[in-house]
Amino acid sequence: MTIDKNQQLENLSNILGLRGKERDVYTLCFFDGPLPASTIAKKLNINRAAVYQIINQLIEKNVLQKENISGKKQLFNSVSIEEINGMLMEKQKQISEIQKQLQELSLNKKIQPDDNLLSVETLSTSLSLRQMMYKAIDSSKSKMYLIGSVDDPYNIYGKKFFNSFLKELAKRKITLYTLVPKDENPAKNNAWNRQSIKVKFLEKTDYPFSNGLLISDKFLFMFSWNSQDQKGLMISDETIRQTYLSLFLLLWEKTIYSEQKNNNDKKIFPADMQLIPGGYFYSGEEPNAKKIFLDSYLIDKTPVTNADYQKFIKANGYHYPEHWKNGNLQKGEEKHPVCNISWYDAEAYALWAGKRLPTEEEWEKAARGTDKRLYPWGNNFDVNFCNILRKNKGVTPVEKYPLGRSYYGLYDMAGNVWEWTDTPDDEKKSYVIKGGSWSDNEKTAQCFYKQFELADKKYDNLGFRCAKDIV
Repeated sequence: MTIDKNQQLENLSNILGLRGKERDVYTLCFFDGPLPASTIAKKLNINRAAVYQIINQLIEKNVLQKENISGKKQLFNSVSIEEINGMLMEKQKQISEIQKQLQELSLNKKIQPDDNLLSVETLSTSLSLRQMMYKAIDSSKSKMYLIGSVDDPYNIYGKKFFNSFLKELAKRKITLYTLVPKDENPAKNNAWNRQSIKVKFLEKTDYPFSNGLLISDKFLFMFSWNSQDQKGLMISDETIRQTYLSLFLLLWEKTIYSEQKNNNDKKIFPADMQLIPGGYFYSGEEPNAKKIFLDSYLIDKTPVTNADYQKFIKANGYHYPEHWKNGNLQKGEEKHPVCNISWYDAEAYALWAGKRLPTEEEWEKAARGTDKRLYPWGNNFDVNFCNILRKNKGVTPVEKYPLGRSYYGLYDMAGNVWEWTDTPDDEKKSYVIKGGSWSDNEKTAQCFYKQFELADKKYDNLGFRCAKDIV
């Protein structure tokens, strides 16, 4: 199976950070360009002034260009995928330089905090490799991130303590996500395929790391892989830790994109899911919104539909929603979001699909992105952008409101049906639901808004969508 231009364009949009209307303008110019701003505004139903603002943003990102100027009319066209691939290579060089600067900074033993400077606070400057790895285990819940040095990271798996380390990871159900330079010897690469390890390989020519790095939930560890000098540095500064974690996730996503591009038999990013890149966003209502960091993840582009749920029922003999007459899906409602679904039903479907329910924070980030917007499409409510206020007297097809898509291009993040999340109350009897529904008011459509609902409840305005980890 070859990856068509639509899929390649989707992948590039993810890598380049093109969201919402930026992505729409770029996609239109890619397939139909060069185009004048007036045509772009008409086809996308966007105000012309807003189109010029988006065009300028895309030109600044070097993904859109002015082509022909005929009289006073300016035409705009996308740059080619080949040119963007060149840009990605240049970004890789920039990443390497940033990593080098951060490494030089973090090697300082101690820098006094300063409002205008990045502070480094080290808790130890002489940890051995064994001490460091077990310290990392004690400060992690389910994930750790290991980055090999470019020299020779492969001597580590011959150490007895590393085998014991992996057994302890398995015992505590912690996954070690690992990036290492690809070796010419396949046996050395295969040696990383062990229990508790998920590994990706980068070409040595593109590899930006000289020293080894280990990232836990609380600390960043820098160390030498040299068997004669197994010393490390433990850094507690959260800003530096998050910077390196963001870099790790970016490179991990880059390898997945490369695999998908080169492997014609396998799609790593499902077509019905959207990549949400790792990084910070603001969660909650202003002025009390909190800055939160999330790992990268995938989330469904639409709520689970009746057609999707019907496949689940046929595969498992699961009970059907109570509003399906005689257990049959009504003709014409295949693309409607499935409703009358309890949290337990949603969880069962997600497990069957090889996915999970999103957390409250993951759902909110997918809806509002990183710019603190109130609604998935922006800061101003528009009744024409979603199914709300009982205007349709029931659910509508999940892709009926393209203008209401979220920051990341997701449908129905406001209205149509409330959506279950995997975030419980203190007693784990109720779970957060998000998004509002066809029968609610505009307040419930705000990205930060939430309610709790008992896990066994089922309503005709309550459905769900799924998420999936990529690391």
